Amino acid sequence: MSRFEVSAGEGSVDGTDDLDALFAELEAELGGPGTSPAPAATVSDQELLDSLDAVSDRPELRDSPRLTPDEVAREVRVTVRGAAEARAINVSETGVLAETTSRLRPGTVVELIITFDGVRRMLRATIVRSMVHSLNPTTFRTAFKFEERTSLPGRR
Repeated sequence: MSRFEVSAGEGSVDGTDDLDALFAELEAELGGPGTSPAPAATVSDQELLDSLDAVSDRPELRDSPRLTPDEVAREVRVTVRGAAEARAINVSETGVLAETTSRLRPGTVVELIITFDGVRRMLRATIVRSMVHSLNPTTFRTAFKFEERTSLPGRR
């Protein structure tokens, strides 16, 4: 694309002549009005699968693997002390991602009560992020990082 410079005194007082010239030149460079844009590059299904495989081959950089609640215990319950229940999305030795009904402020230290098959644990955690996940009803995905690594029960 060209760079346009207009010296003082050229064109009309309101600058419309300059803009008309600019748009005329841009249209000429792009093929003019009424021409169809260049076709978008298409990607085959195999190319898409290959690119997804390349992403999945990256090494895991997290401190501990994320597990679904079903992989950890028959029942996993999460409660933010002084707040409502939360639904665990994934759990690790270093934190939990939970669905909450209210946005919690990142950086806040909270006490979590996590129950694995009826066994309660009280853990201090820092809220890492809390973002809207759905609007009807409004739910948030909130990530908690435990202050200390905790062992997870083995699924029985």
